[in-house]
Amino acid sequence: MSAISKKQRVKGDAYVSEAKSTLSKKTWFASSSEQKFEDGAELYEKAANAYKVGGFHTEAGDAFMSAANIYKNETKNSMEAGKCLTSAGHSYKKTDSQKAISAFRESISLLCDAGRLTPAARLSKEVAELFETQEDGNEESVQLAIDSYQQAAELYDMEQQKSQSNQCLAKVAELSSAAKDPPDLIRASQIYESLGKTCLDSNLLKYNAKGYFLQCVFCHLANQDGVAAEQSLQRFSSLDYTFRDSREGKFVGELVAAVEGHDSEGFATACFEYDRISKLDPWKTSMLLMVRRAIDGGIGGDGDEDDIDLT
Repeated sequence: MSAISKKQRVKGDAYVSEAKSTLSKKTWFASSSEQKFEDGAELYEKAANAYKVGGFHTEAGDAFMSAANIYKNETKNSMEAGKCLTSAGHSYKKTDSQKAISAFRESISLLCDAGRLTPAARLSKEVAELFETQEDGNEESVQLAIDSYQQAAELYDMEQQKSQSNQCLAKVAELSSAAKDPPDLIRASQIYESLGKTCLDSNLLKYNAKGYFLQCVFCHLANQDGVAAEQSLQRFSSLDYTFRDSREGKFVGELVAAVEGHDSEGFATACFEYDRISKLDPWKTSMLLMVRRAIDGGIGGDGDEDDIDLT
């Protein structure tokens, strides 16, 4: 432990001791009681900041939580409580993701009650990212991440922040299709189609529509629904006259034809040619592997995905 860390630890401990002493004092008047709680909360905040500087993140989070509880339950200052809960969450993030999530969620509730939807949306997204990166990566964590991204999208949408909302919805679709077991490909396809249509309504975002339409068709193909894929291709071509002749449109057209004709070689060629110009990302690769399995009649089963060559 460095000299600075030791000094900050001593300072933080001293502030905590002073806060406890202040809060234990007996008072006879309402005004003095209120002042006691305000002083106690401020001392806990000072302790938290001292711990934070010293690198004692759990202790900092605990001190911020103590301050938040005083603001919330004693002084009824929800704004200060929300700030402390958010600070607690950021401190806990470095040591305990579950405590961080709990603090953030409590802050989100207070922020929503106060009509502060944009910061609530940011925290909802942060909670989603914490669930998404949890080491266990179990089905429950994936679903909680999806739910939190959905909440963030809805909050951003209420504040007319379409770009941020779309980013969160895209994460919902991505996790629903590639992380859930079994994947919810229908929900993902609906989200990607909706995002594509939304982009067409904006001059700034309309060039992103092709990418979302491509992802929608991928979901239908991965779901072994060639009819829905073909119908989507037709629909998107009527919505965006540039889609069918675009690289994305030509690619999905070739994939649909390969699936309908059970043409494994044609499928591989289409993937190879597209990948030469636009590198296939992990999500696209995972979807195409599902499609390739369907074309090959399930060859590979539940085995290693690396055993299946897209090209």
